Amino acid sequence: MMDERFLRGGFPFRVVRLQPWKVWALAAVGGALALAVMVAVAGLFLILVPVLLIGGLVAKLLLGTGGRQPPPRHAGGVEVIEGRYEVVDVGQRTHERR
Repeated sequence: MMDERFLRGGFPFRVVRLQPWKVWALAAVGGALALAVMVAVAGLFLILVPVLLIGGLVAKLLLGTGGRQPPPRHAGGVEVIEGRYEVVDVGQRTHERR
């Protein structure tokens, strides 16, 4: 009779043979645990999502826009940016570097 311990990848392990009803029982317990975890997570989402949405809405109403208001528009609707502009010739710039 062969030894029930085998060497795979440098690690000894033991082969366990289960009866078919034990395999089905393990699969049923694993499925029940997975279903219980999914129900718990779904329940948590059903509680947390509305709480976070209501909290965000209350914070938005109480705190306002946070001081970010759009700049006032002029009556004409056209904004002019004033400043000094200087045109620089690219040819002159390359000669100055040398």
